[in-house]
This record gives sequence, structure tokens and C-alpha cells, in this order.
Amino acid sequence: MTNAYRTLEHHEHAEHIAHGHADHDDPAHAPAGAHAHASSAQWAALLVACLAAGLALSEQGAKHAEIRVQQQAVEVADLWSQYQAKSTRGTIAKDLASVVAALESGGDPAATARRDKVLEELKRDQERYENDPKDGKEAISHKARHAEEAREHSLEQTHAYHNGSAAMELGIVLATASAIIRSRMLIYLALGFGIGGAVFSLLGYFKPEWGAI
Repeated sequence: MTNAYRTLEHHEHAEHIAHGHADHDDPAHAPAGAHAHASSAQWAALLVACLAAGLALSEQGAKHAEIRVQQQAVEVADLWSQYQAKSTRGTIAKDLASVVAALESGGDPAATARRDKVLEELKRDQERYENDPKDGKEAISHKARHAEEAREHSLEQTHAYHNGSAAMELGIVLATASAIIRSRMLIYLALGFGIGGAVFSLLGYFKPEWGAI
């Protein structure tokens, strides 16, 4: 009788242990806090992945903008150098015309004709240096100012993209910290920085003057 009672007791104890392990292994019986922590960590990981992708795109945009700034800066320098060369040639032609006009022809019709021809050529050169539609001073200055505006636009794009990248990097740091210390507030802050970084990056493409602060 005693042996039967002990056997029954051992059987019930084994069933209790098995039941306890089953409850521990079954996710449905896991504590609510564990579920909340796992969900928070998953959201933080997803947010970090999204912010990392946005950061890569923003950095790529900034790199392209920086390359354009360098190219346009060279173009601006070349155009203004060309403008200066045209201005120098025009000044030389003007001075030569003054010298030739002061020369005496001595009443020789042939010498007078040659002088007038030289003066006419110098006058045409001055006009070409000033107003040639392709490479005159006015056309070159218009191109140079347009290139300067394009350079400033690219520079503003660079600033906007960098602002977006900085915001996304802060978001990544906060999202990572939120997964470690289990802070929902940090997730919300990380999300806010991520949205701000995305806005700056979009402004860098569409309205860089608004994002270059």
C-alpha cells in the first residue's frame, strides 16, 4: 500500500514538472513583459535598418553634390579667366586704335586708306570681344553667373544632405539605445530624428535652400 502511494506521488510530481516545462517553453504562457520587450526590440531593429538605408541614400546624394560643386567651381574659374582674357584683348585693341588714329597719313591717300582699314578692323575686334553671342564678354559673363548659381545650388544640396545624414545617425544611436535599455521614449525620439532626416534629404533634392541651415 505504501509503495503504491509513493508510486502515485512520484507520478504526480513528474506530471507537474512536465507541465511546468511546457508552460515555460510555450510562447503563449510567456510573461507579458517578455512579449513587450521582444516587440520593442524588433521595432528598434526595424527602425535602425530603415534609418541605415536612408543614411546611405543621403550620403550618396551628398557625395554627388560635392562632386558637382567641384566641377562647377572649376567651370566658374575657367569662364571668368576667359572673360578676363577677352577684356584684356579688347583694351589692347582700343589702345591700338587710339595710336593708329593719332598717326599722320601725310596726305597720302593710300596711307590714309590703310589707316582707316586698320581702325575698322580694330573696331570690329572690340565689338566682337564685347558682344559676340558665343564668346563675347557679355555671353561669357552670363555663362559664368549661371555656373555660379548652379554651384551655389549644389553647395546648398550638400548642406541639406549632410543635415539629413546627421539626423539619421542620431536616430540610429537612439534606436540602438532604446533596444538596450528598453525605453519606448527613445524609440519615439529616434523615429522623430529619422523623419527629420528624411525631410532634410528630400529638401536637398527638391528645395535645398530650405534644408541648408
